[in-house]
Amino acid sequence: MAGRGGSGISDDAHIVKSAARTLEILEYFDEVRQPLSVVGVAMGLGYPQSSAAALLRSLTAMGYLHYDTRKRTYMPTERVPFLGSWIEPSLFEQGTLPRLMHAIGRRTGQLVVLAARNGDMAQYIHILNEPSAVAHHLRIGQKRPLATSGVGQLLLSSMSDKEVRRVYHRMNAYARSPEDKVNIGELLEELSAVRRRGYTFSRNRVVNGYGMIAVLVPKSCSSQPLALGVGGQCETLELHEADIVHAIRDEMELHLKPAKATVAEPGRFSPAIRILAFSASGSYRMHAGSGASPE
Repeated sequence: MAGRGGSGISDDAHIVKSAARTLEILEYFDEVRQPLSVVGVAMGLGYPQSSAAALLRSLTAMGYLHYDTRKRTYMPTERVPFLGSWIEPSLFEQGTLPRLMHAIGRRTGQLVVLAARNGDMAQYIHILNEPSAVAHHLRIGQKRPLATSGVGQLLLSSMSDKEVRRVYHRMNAYARSPEDKVNIGELLEELSAVRRRGYTFSRNRVVNGYGMIAVLVPKSCSSQPLALGVGGQCETLELHEADIVHAIRDEMELHLKPAKATVAEPGRFSPAIRILAFSASGSYRMHAGSGASPE
């Protein structure tokens, strides 16, 4: 298994390394979705094998991992999914948000991400890579600049212009070089366009040839702004832009019923409409509007 070098979180001078690594291990299990050996975890995250072994033993002793003595592999226990589910019960406790992301993934055949604001950055807090999606560069825990990333600008669009100005006056004051400063006037114009359009479409901002279309999760469903995005090759996203936005909004309306009035927009599609879902290669699959699994 090729190493990914960690998320970079544990390299931050302000973070306790053992705490960061513990959470990175749980996030890595969520990414690979299979049992892992000590060597697999160490190689996958770029940790010393001794450190990985100690952390895995500790998580097992606490009941967060199960150790298969015959295969010598570790696997998260049922205790892990219940962590934090009480914070946003309408989204997590009943599995609403994971079902929503799976439905969008099935209808588009693309990578689906959930992002939230973390300080002055946007951070991917959950990633769903559908089997039909192309290999992608994203991973849980990665951060993107608020002002220059698609999900970041979408999260900023939920704030007032006054709040945005305050954030970037502060950030510009502490910028290390003129290149790091954000033109606030241009940013506000971009955010105004995002609000009018109702979604963001970023292209080639992190990896050339890749992009993301993102829509805000309704405010009535979460105590903080959340961005739900579909990522893939720019060519595919551009070809199916309207269908992707349609699929995200349609599935939100179906799965987030308490937020129906928030999601609703003039000219929205009826859930009964059948749409064409598509794979990474651009080929079409017919799905029911309910987001049913492919045949």
